[in-house]
Amino acid sequence: MTSATGNHLSDPEDLPMVDLLRRCSIYLAGVEKDLAEKAGLNTTDARALALIVEADAGVEAFSPRVLADVLDVSTASMTAVTDRLEKAGLVERRPNIADRRKICLHPTSHGSAVHVHIQSGLRETITESLAPLSAQDSDAFHRGLRALAQL
Repeated sequence: MTSATGNHLSDPEDLPMVDLLRRCSIYLAGVEKDLAEKAGLNTTDARALALIVEADAGVEAFSPRVLADVLDVSTASMTAVTDRLEKAGLVERRPNIADRRKICLHPTSHGSAVHVHIQSGLRETITESLAPLSAQDSDAFHRGLRALAQL
């Protein structure tokens, strides 16, 4: 993993797991930010779009309120995010079929395409960053990430 921190941070060999996870999180957030900006989005909007696309392929679409909780933003902020994504033609609000008083967020085909583009860039960057790992280390890392994702 190439670091922009230069000599400012401790050698990763000396760090406890929590600090390693934090450093990886910061690296991933930076990659995500760069890719989002190239797509004309900010990080929060790109994350919201990713979750909306993922949920749309699953069992139930997100309501703005639930998505605000997942992203840990206020409902007012989520309204602004939704407005920006809708104005850009990336998502649309639709009535919830179970309760027509509520709305759900769904990606447009353009929104899905933008998400795929961002994800492809993220996948490519991470694959390049992890290329020096042996197959055994890569498998172990993948197992660890799956375990963390279930927390």
